[in-house]
Amino acid sequence: MRKSLSILTLTLSILTLTVFSCKKENELSSPANTSQTSLALVSNQNGRLVFKDTKSLIEVFKTLTNIPPDKLTKWEKSLNFSSLRQDSLANEHFESFGFPDFYASVINKSGEYMIGDTIVYFNKGYKYLVPHNDEALLQKIKENPSLGKLKFKVGNETIVTLKENISTQSIGLGGNGIDARYQYYFLRNGSNNSKRKFVYEVQNFRDTYVGIVHTRIKQEYLASSPYNWKPAGESTEKKITGMSFDVSYANTGTGAQSHITGSNINLSQTDGQNLDYVLCTYQSYSDNITLTLTGTYYARVLPPWNTDGLSTNTTNVSW
Repeated sequence: MRKSLSILTLTLSILTLTVFSCKKENELSSPANTSQTSLALVSNQNGRLVFKDTKSLIEVFKTLTNIPPDKLTKWEKSLNFSSLRQDSLANEHFESFGFPDFYASVINKSGEYMIGDTIVYFNKGYKYLVPHNDEALLQKIKENPSLGKLKFKVGNETIVTLKENISTQSIGLGGNGIDARYQYYFLRNGSNNSKRKFVYEVQNFRDTYVGIVHTRIKQEYLASSPYNWKPAGESTEKKITGMSFDVSYANTGTGAQSHITGSNINLSQTDGQNLDYVLCTYQSYSDNITLTLTGTYYARVLPPWNTDGLSTNTTNVSW
């Protein structure tokens, strides 16, 4: 099933990123030299990661993409760094961005990192650039975002159908919106006070000119105050089997239609975090790309959080 992901047309950023990877592995694995390669390119200064330049950031992203959560944690600890990914309360505050896991590993709980002497700050769907390590200006922007003159829209984008009469297997949202996910609802151990769901989704994360197409499995619970869905964090077995995809986009250099494909991808992860897998990254000035993806998604909450057998689901997905 083909869908179009709308892409924001963005003006040139002084922090232009280029394509840094395209992963087609059949399993989650860690490059042998992840720590050695990336640690030479980044330092921790007062709880904020600092990269020498944009190229260094991209090289670090290359080494972190699609490595398991425990390896990301090990990398963060090697820098004595507390990331946004590891802070559940801070992560909720930035959840609307939908950062891929590897990206959240370089951001601190305040939503910041640095490139050279430029502070990069994320807030409410925008990335703000604060030159010359101007901490006073950063604080002013936090208090009044309208003072941020160098800002760019970033974050996950919703998948929409190419035509109104094309049926989809996504769920409908208020205002006739389409959400890029499959959801399975259940009660933890049969308790009406413990409402849970598995979410299987595919998203397109946009940061200036770079698109990151990623898919994930996550578990959430319905919180009473405030009344909304939040990460559950319970130990869950997650699998994606037989996944195949094709991402088609207008090549930035030539304008010709380019394809990035992967087939028979099998992933497995057991912990309390999302299974988050990057299909590919791409660079395009076009307003949209086309994605086709199929596979079998499976999730099972492990005891003691699952004693009735209802916290298990298998879904054949098609985007």
